[in-house]
Amino acid sequence: MGGTCELTEHGLTFTGSGRIHGIDVDLGEVGELTPGIAALAALADSPSTLTGVAHLRLHETDRLAALTKEINGLGGDVTETADGLVIRPRPLQGGPFHTYDDHRMATAAAVIGLAVPGVEVENVGTTAKTLPDFPGLWTGMLGSDPDTVGVSPGALGTPAERPGA
Repeated sequence: MGGTCELTEHGLTFTGSGRIHGIDVDLGEVGELTPGIAALAALADSPSTLTGVAHLRLHETDRLAALTKEINGLGGDVTETADGLVIRPRPLQGGPFHTYDDHRMATAAAVIGLAVPGVEVENVGTTAKTLPDFPGLWTGMLGSDPDTVGVSPGALGTPAERPGA
């Protein structure tokens, strides 16, 4: 999608090119990555087609329908297919991004919020399922205040609503 990854003795380093490019990819063997990749694809400079993930309709929520609804709710152009998504990037605007109590939806919203001011992640606490301190780790990664975390102030809820509070 326009970046490079390097595994060194210090860990994994990702370097972006300043642009995100669309992709056509079968995610059948890595379906759990679909929400994050869909979020990036919504921010890309060209369309993306994600296939092989019809099984995502059977997770915490129907992830294909949820991603379509939420990205389109921010002004996106996402269409469901029989086994995936077609994402045609458009300028996005802030607004609520519902998670449907699905941790992967929350992290996808946070990714979009890095580039789109005003994205409000509903129920970020659902990330505790796989990453108990997601808000704190995200904040630390970005070197920002916990109430901004790369998105609009309060988008990750009040401190009392965050996991571990």
